[in-house]
Amino acid sequence: MAFAAVERLIAFRYLRARREEGFISVIAGFSLVGITLGVATLIVVMAVMNGFRVEMLRQMSAISGQLGVQGSREGLEATPDLLARIRAVPGVVSATQSAEGQVMAVAGDRVRGVILRGMRPEDFRARLPLAAAIDGPPETRERYRGLCRGEDDKPIDWGTLQGFGDDFSVAVGRRLADLMGLKVGDRLQLVSPISVATPLGVMPRSVSARVSAIFCAGMYDYDANFVYAPLVDVQRLLDLGNKVTGIEVFVGDNASLSNSRRLVTQAVGFQGWVFDWFQANVSFFSAIQAQTNVMFLVLTLIVLVAAFNIVSSLVMLVRTKTADIAILRTMGASRGAILRVFLIDGLAIGGAGTVIGVALGLGFARNIEAIRQWLQHTFGLVLFDETLYLLAEMPSHIEWMEVAVIAGMALVFALMASLYPALRASRLDPVEGLRRE
Repeated sequence: MAFAAVERLIAFRYLRARREEGFISVIAGFSLVGITLGVATLIVVMAVMNGFRVEMLRQMSAISGQLGVQGSREGLEATPDLLARIRAVPGVVSATQSAEGQVMAVAGDRVRGVILRGMRPEDFRARLPLAAAIDGPPETRERYRGLCRGEDDKPIDWGTLQGFGDDFSVAVGRRLADLMGLKVGDRLQLVSPISVATPLGVMPRSVSARVSAIFCAGMYDYDANFVYAPLVDVQRLLDLGNKVTGIEVFVGDNASLSNSRRLVTQAVGFQGWVFDWFQANVSFFSAIQAQTNVMFLVLTLIVLVAAFNIVSSLVMLVRTKTADIAILRTMGASRGAILRVFLIDGLAIGGAGTVIGVALGLGFARNIEAIRQWLQHTFGLVLFDETLYLLAEMPSHIEWMEVAVIAGMALVFALMASLYPALRASRLDPVEGLRRE
């Protein structure tokens, strides 16, 4: 729809209301503020929801791999030939074997169920989210340690990985260490559900482990519930023999996950079952997607209500400009021209609100973690509980296509809200308009 210069001139003159028409400007201002806040809120919330999904996926895949190979209940024979075939698949970066099981951790009078995961020491050292806080590069090390600051922010001994692999040494998460009062060098009793016959009867297998390091992965679930130990020690405790519970496969960023899974499945054959990260966490990510859809719908309704406040301001503007509309019609202005004048007014309010809302939303989304930290330290609020949301930092990921959709949707709502007042103005009879004046 093309707008003539004279139509734009008249429309913007109408938006600059005179003193006696100040109430109309107030209503139009509220409409603009409503659209601004609605668009900004929608952008921020969607960025946080997307960031939560992306960060959870990144963390999970960085720790456990994008693909997994699982055997029967008795375990999986991770032979060198099988590992070589998997590593030879195009797109596969690495494939590491692991043994995992649920055990009871006992430290003094504190007892907690944990997940014991066994890995080869060299594989653990190569896993950045696990080893970075212990002995990673200086910048990376400080970043990961910062994710797991305690309430008192006192420095702690993170230990070292040099002794990981000796005397059933283990690495525990920072939050687990806080919950059980553990420090580097302490002893931790691990009790397995696997039973063993002893002179005193059938007893569960147990071992006294030494805490050699404390890791921080940045995810509360891992930092509070996982204990890592050398693979051979975990195999012995869980009575797996030479078998493992799975193989963790890491795929390159540019590789197709579905294609890599198909090729890895062919390489594994009947020796195991191949699954990807989504299958392993399908209920979790389905819940996130459902929440994202609900939040988008609810906040879209807020934008819709704010946009339709334009109706009231334009209806009042049409009533006050009845004589002007009649004069324009007698001077030769067509119904279409009058229609476009008031459409411009509605789109100007909606467009200004959308532009300001997009700028405000993007600025807030890009700095949301800094804003959260400032609010928490200034007012003593807990705005993002990591025990509930599983992440140490509030995530944010802006998808530009989504921002464009939100902006376009707000403009469409503004156009729809402007149609009724504009049609009413275009259908005004010039004679009736002049008679009323």
